[in-house]
Amino acid sequence: MSDPMSAFDALAGRIADIESRFAGLRDNLAELSGTATDESGLVSATVDATGALTGLTIAPAALRTGTEGVAELVLDAYRRARATATEHVDEHTDGLEAALGTGLTDLFGKPGDFSALGRLEETVARIGRLDDRLPGSPA
Repeated sequence: MSDPMSAFDALAGRIADIESRFAGLRDNLAELSGTATDESGLVSATVDATGALTGLTIAPAALRTGTEGVAELVLDAYRRARATATEHVDEHTDGLEAALGTGLTDLFGKPGDFSALGRLEETVARIGRLDDRLPGSPA
């Protein structure tokens, strides 16, 4: 295990990298959507990144399937659109969990590793000493 401050600095660097790589991710997610049609091609659904239905198109021929048939077609298109939207979100967030999780394990050890508490206390104490040396709070 490396020096706690070195590990903390490495983690801070990873977090800064993640922040820069995903700057604007929230805006990108707001624009992400998924559109798909049911198996027959009679119903098309569009969902946003959260899976909320934002558009629905039903071909007149779908009405011949009756109300239960239309419901099944809509649900099929909706499920497919959600899967497409999920794929798009996954593509835009790939690696985020791994990049952050590795840094936390390096710094504080694995769950159940109680020696990590000592490293955490030492790191907090060092940060406190550094904070004491800084001039007043930033504006």
